Amino acid sequence: MITCAACGYDKNPDDAEYCEACGSELQAAVAPPPVIIQSPTAEPEIPPPSTSTVIQPSAPEPKIPPPSTPTVIQPSTAEPEIPPPPTTPVFTTTATTGKLVSLQSGSPVSEFTIDSHAVVGIFDPDMGPVDVDLEEFPGGETVSRNHAEIYPEGGVWKIKDLGSTNGIFIKRTDQTRFGARITIPENINFGDEIAFGKVRFRFQTV
Repeated sequence: MITCAACGYDKNPDDAEYCEACGSELQAAVAPPPVIIQSPTAEPEIPPPSTSTVIQPSAPEPKIPPPSTPTVIQPSTAEPEIPPPPTTPVFTTTATTGKLVSLQSGSPVSEFTIDSHAVVGIFDPDMGPVDVDLEEFPGGETVSRNHAEIYPEGGVWKIKDLGSTNGIFIKRTDQTRFGARITIPENINFGDEIAFGKVRFRFQTV
């Protein structure tokens, strides 16, 4: 079995390329390099110490203090200002409508349009319908009733976990695999992939 480095799922088949839990690419285990044991080398022979003539030190000459010179204090130079490290760019947008495009074959719905605010989950008779219902999608059993919330705030789109069982994972446009499960609200940009449990989408503009 292969253990997923992203979410820790350890029941992936040995020939699987993607994690069955979060969809991350799996890395094959690499055998550690053989340990080469160096044979001990013979210690070099140390010749016995030779006898030497002991020279008695002569009496030290009296020390004459040098003439005092005035101390010159150099003016201190101002340290150069170090610019602060660059911050991660925030992609602002004026678009108030986005969409989730399904990345799985056999999906009952190809995409969902999001107008300003949407709750992702599955229908529950006691709690009522949700904006994005994933119950009929492959892997829908890993989606909680109220799984996630997607909304714009301050010119950026955000997503937060509503206490789901199997979590939310994001793969940025400049990344090759999904990151760790989010624990706080995260910014999302158009082109990012989002996994709700095992159900995967791409967030795009309308």
